[in-house]
Amino acid sequence: MDLYMKNKEAKWWNEAKSYLMLNDPIMKKIISKYNKDSLESRGEPFKALCRTIIGQQISVKAAASIWNKFETGIKNVEPKNIINFDNNNLRSFGLSSKKVEYITSLSNFMIENPLAINSWKKMSDNMVIKDLCKIKGIGPWSAEMFLMFVFLRPDILPLGDLGLRRAVGMHYLQKHDPTYKEVEQVAEKWKPYRSAATWYLWRSIDPIPVSY
Repeated sequence: MDLYMKNKEAKWWNEAKSYLMLNDPIMKKIISKYNKDSLESRGEPFKALCRTIIGQQISVKAAASIWNKFETGIKNVEPKNIINFDNNNLRSFGLSSKKVEYITSLSNFMIENPLAINSWKKMSDNMVIKDLCKIKGIGPWSAEMFLMFVFLRPDILPLGDLGLRRAVGMHYLQKHDPTYKEVEQVAEKWKPYRSAATWYLWRSIDPIPVSY
């Protein structure tokens, strides 16, 4: 069975919900409103990284549209298949020149390092982020999305995510764009389930469930 089946829910999700609701009255209200939803695995790691690159700095809706065109056009999203497409073909799916470069770089990395994913499974969160950030086009945010939505790691806090900061500002601090430090201080009470808290905060400000 594929370990990365789409829509695989994190085993720790219900425990995380209970913990957050017990320790944070504001989070309790948010979770109660979206109680039927949950963070789910994005599926196969390489495809997930491609999808994360496509989703960089654009809306959830726009990212979904481009991904659908990309997946339909490529047919089988694997490194060797992507390398066989020229840059113009890749751009025709709605990708910017930079994102074409990044996805091509990722594809080459995976071809040259076929055991990388198995290695990442055994690493700590920080080690995976450090390793992923060596790939062109993968920064801390993209690496954190990978850990959350593929490996389903429970305690990821993507401070660089504008949606998270704005949601924390709105619900906890009554300000539009809090600092990383302010968000980190609010998030202390969510440990060791900051991934779940982040997901619910995203859900609270976006009608479409986030899935990077």
